[in-house]
Amino acid sequence: MRNEENSTQVFSSEQLKTVQDMIGENEPSLFSVLQELSKKYDEKTTIFLTKEFCLNCQTYENQRVGMEFLYMNGFREELKTLVNINKDSSNQNNVAWGEVYDFILHRKIMAQYRGEVLSFVDNYETDDEILRCLLIFIKIYGHIDLCEFDVIENYREELTSLLLNIDDTLLRIYFQLRENELLFLFHWMRNEVDIARNYAHNIIDNIFNQEKKCFMHIHLSETYIFEDFDLALEHVNCAREIALDYDLDYYVKAIDNNVIPFISAINGKYQGISTNDIAEQAHLAIAAGDNEKAIKLLKDIEKRTPFQDYYYGLAANDISLLLSSYKRFLNERNDQFFARLPYLELKKRGWNENEKNYHAN
Repeated sequence: MRNEENSTQVFSSEQLKTVQDMIGENEPSLFSVLQELSKKYDEKTTIFLTKEFCLNCQTYENQRVGMEFLYMNGFREELKTLVNINKDSSNQNNVAWGEVYDFILHRKIMAQYRGEVLSFVDNYETDDEILRCLLIFIKIYGHIDLCEFDVIENYREELTSLLLNIDDTLLRIYFQLRENELLFLFHWMRNEVDIARNYAHNIIDNIFNQEKKCFMHIHLSETYIFEDFDLALEHVNCAREIALDYDLDYYVKAIDNNVIPFISAINGKYQGISTNDIAEQAHLAIAAGDNEKAIKLLKDIEKRTPFQDYYYGLAANDISLLLSSYKRFLNERNDQFFARLPYLELKKRGWNENEKNYHAN
């Protein structure tokens, strides 16, 4: 639930009339609507007025493109409404788009769809090139859910080819932003942080969606954990400010209990930092030099993550646990960036990665 002041907009009669005058059988494209409104109003007013247009537009094309606009700008409740309008349409293409966005919406709000993403795409047939492009994005998201980041590269050529054939300007812009987010993840996980950061900044600079901005600032902060604590903190504080302004409670809790303790402990900072997360409590204890406390906190965790194996390895000074963490980051998460955490500690302890004498638990 977002802050009421930021999630709603009160319009003047003149503003509403501007939108109403555009609606009809010969209404302009959604991109043209955005262009016209942006000449008169600020960004927020333009976005919210365009939302109103999407919910009342008459042409099949705008009803389809409107779903992408609402999705990319974080209007989930309104997207539900437009999805239903499309699913009830007499135009079969709109019905198909409505079904796909319905799946996207439910995947976004219900974790139970995670395992169904790949099968949904594999079983969906369409001749619509735009829909095919969207389905490729969904398929990649399904692989990312499984930490299969390298698959992004496998689809790039096909995705680029389809993107070049999209005539609708607004769809092309939003699909490019989707691709940029995927490329951010791809390069980040490959430890190509400079390239990744360029994509992240492009996304932040070109979207209104505050939840997405918050998400990207959090990840940007994490890209700096090895080189610039102050810059990492700057990005996470920016994310926290957005989360508070828009009542993004999940992000506030994640930032306070996971992100800030995590980036602080990695950089040896622990004073004044607290968390409800057991693993991050252990991480902070390690930063404070209290390894015994950290071990007590970690030993009862039954299914440790690669991060928790790393913490345990640090606290116990156990090379086998650090090696387990390192291998798991690479093999389970395809994650070369966070694999640096155990890797650097292993190197400090004289580990030679070419030796076969160490065995992970």
